[in-house]
Parts: sequence; C-alpha cells; structure tokens
Amino acid sequence: MRPQIPRSTLSFRLIASSIVWVAGSLVAAGFLLVLLFRDHIERRFDAQLYDHLEELVAASEISLRGTLELTWVPSDPRFNRPHSGWYWQILRGNEVVAESASVWRRGLGIAEPNRDGSPAIQRFAGPGGEEVRGLVQNITLPEAETPFTFVVAGPVTDIAGDVREFTSKLVITLGVLGLCLVGAVLAQVRFGLRPLRAMQKALSDIRTGGRDRLPTGFPDEVQPVAHELNAVLDHNAAVLGRFRTQAGNLAHGLRNPLTVIRNEAREVKGDSGKVLRDQVSVLTGLVERHLSQARIAGSGSVLGTRASVEKTAEDLRFSMQRLYGDRALDIRVGPMAGLWFKGDAEDLEEMMGNLMDNACKWARGQVVVTGEKSGEQLLIAVEDDGPGIPEDQMNDVLKRGRRLDETVPGSGLGLHIVQDIAELYQGGLYLTPSPLGGVRAELELPAAG
Repeated sequence: MRPQIPRSTLSFRLIASSIVWVAGSLVAAGFLLVLLFRDHIERRFDAQLYDHLEELVAASEISLRGTLELTWVPSDPRFNRPHSGWYWQILRGNEVVAESASVWRRGLGIAEPNRDGSPAIQRFAGPGGEEVRGLVQNITLPEAETPFTFVVAGPVTDIAGDVREFTSKLVITLGVLGLCLVGAVLAQVRFGLRPLRAMQKALSDIRTGGRDRLPTGFPDEVQPVAHELNAVLDHNAAVLGRFRTQAGNLAHGLRNPLTVIRNEAREVKGDSGKVLRDQVSVLTGLVERHLSQARIAGSGSVLGTRASVEKTAEDLRFSMQRLYGDRALDIRVGPMAGLWFKGDAEDLEEMMGNLMDNACKWARGQVVVTGEKSGEQLLIAVEDDGPGIPEDQMNDVLKRGRRLDETVPGSGLGLHIVQDIAELYQGGLYLTPSPLGGVRAELELPAAG
C-alpha cells in the first residue's frame, strides 16, 4: 500500500496546488491547441475549395450561342462518385447550368451569394443529406451578360475527422506530459523539503540525546531557523546551568550549618537530644533529597544531554582498582560501545560509582559490569561474587540508612541514593541473586540515541 500524505502537511499543499495548476494549464493548452488546429484545418480545406473553384472557372467559357461550356471537367475523382460529399455546380440565376456527377440529380441548398462578387463560405445540406462546407461566388465571365454562381463544396466530416484524430493524439500526449510533470513535482517537493526532514531528524536526535545542537549547512532559507533554534538551546542550557549551580551552592550553604547543629545536638542529653538529632537527620535528608531532585530534573530537561556509559564505566573501573588495590580485585567491564545515558554524566557516575563501590566492598575477588540497550531503555548490571543478600532482605537494603553488616564501612545511603536518582529519571534499581554468587544490581535508565 502506498504511503498516504496527510492533508495538513506542507508536502500535500505543495503537491496538490501543483497538480491543480498542471491540470488546469494542460486542459487550457489542449483546448487552445484544438481550436488552433481546427482553424488551420478549415483554412486548408477552404484553400482546397478555392483551388477547385479556380479550376472550374478556368474551364468555363461562353460559346458563340451565349451559353456556358466547359472545356474540361475537374480531375478530382471524388466529383464523379454519387453523393461522395464533394460537389461542384454552376448556376445562372436559379437555373443549373452544369454540375458534378456526384450531385446525382439533386440540388445544393446554398444561400444567396455575396452581391459584390466576393467568395463566401457557407454550410448547407448536400444531396445525400450530409452537412457540407462550400465556397460560393458570383463571377461574370467575359462576353457574358449576367454573372454565374460557382459552387464548390466538400464534406464537413473531413474536417471533424481530422480534428477528432488530432484531439485523441493530443489527449494522449498531454496525459503523458501531465504524468511526467506530476512526477517532476513530486521529485521537486521531495528534494526541496529534504532540508526540513534533515532538521526534523536533527531535532529528534537532540530530543533523544543523540546530539546537542543543530548542524550547519542548511540552505539559506532554512539556516536562519537553525541558528535561532541553536540560540534557544544554548539559552536553555545556560539557564539550567545557572539553576544547577544555584542548587549546588544552596546545598553547600545548608550542609555546614546542619553539620554544626548535628554536632551540637550530640551534646544534648536525654529525650530532648534524641528528638533534636532525629529532626536534624530528617531535615538533612529532606534538603538533600529535594535539592537532588531539582538538580536532576534540571539536567533531564536539557535537550541533547547524554553521557557515555562505556567511558563512565572505564573511569570508575580505574578508580576502583586504585581504591581497592590492596585486595587485587578482578573488575571487568563488558562491551558497551554505543551505549548512551539520556541524562547528566555526574548522575550516571554517582549511580554506577555507588553500585561498583558497594560491589567491591563485598566481593571476594571478582566484579563484573555489563550493559545493553533494550528499546528505549538502558540496562546496566553490576555483579559481585560476595556472600550475597538473602532474598527476603533485598528490599530492606534499599531503605535509607539500612545496613546488613555494621562491620563494613559505609553510611547505608548508597543504594538508596542510587534508587532515588534512577526513579527521578523514570527508571529503577533492582536487586537479584547473581550467578557469580553475590548480588546483581541492575539499573534501568532512559537510553539516548
């Protein structure tokens, strides 16, 4: 089935208007050509009649008795076949002096000729009832006292047949020309709108994170639009950049006073100290959570923001090998070429860094990081060969501050932070047993093109 062009598209408007213009022009041209051809055929037909009339006049002479005699008859054989459609006749008043054999005992219903002796083209019924076109002229021969009326006529069907044949061929020719013109219009519209399709593809890539700006090289009519869109993207990125900076400054400004209050609360004894410490902890969590949400929401709103999963994983692998160098861990990163996260690089680094750091803490000797793209989603898995987590406790470790083993360094916030960031990107964090023996932590995040 051929693809349908929506009526609201620019392509449909251009193609439809061009087809209407082409069809109208071809119809008008065809009508004009038929009229011109008919006029040409009629002129040629009349010239043929005039030639026969001249021949008939040349063959006519007045005898000594004062009567008209023909020294020869016109040689065209059509004048000899009865009711052939071609006739000649000579009259003196209303009396027929001479006529062609084709008349066959019937007269020609001509009208009154021009009194000034000029030739007149008339249409009248022939002896066989057919319509004929005739040349009628009053001519006074030498030594004749009164003028003679000379008539030469031919069938109108000859003119109509030529015009009909010409019209049929013209319709076929104009039809083929129209199809060629419509094809040229389709090709022209497709070629002319190619820059707009390229811009649409570039904007789609920006939306999905495949690029951050529109390319240059568009035609002069389209390039200013690309410049303006790039300016809007730059302005948007600048505004969100300032927003992220202000959010970071606010977080830094609040963190120090809250730390001071937390330290001072430790000196307060009894229930009042406990309540104060709990409320400071709640306040700290709320501030960090909402500032993190604001920062991540801002970065997710920037069109074209994306981060390379492969580069982030390799950088973190190098850092973890340095950090846990004394344990000689085998940290492997699977093939991740072409995997891009649709979000901020710092957020991806924080999520993967927490997962890889957690895996390295519990691993006996091996950590494996893999990634793949599934539709519009990005799946990143971090596995270790550690002791693992009982399945009935896997949901507990995602809670803020929850730790299963207090002897291992950490705050218990890592997995919860990862889950929070992933959810802000409409993703998630899922824990399952790993075939290596430990835990498989899988991140589901939006993928960039």
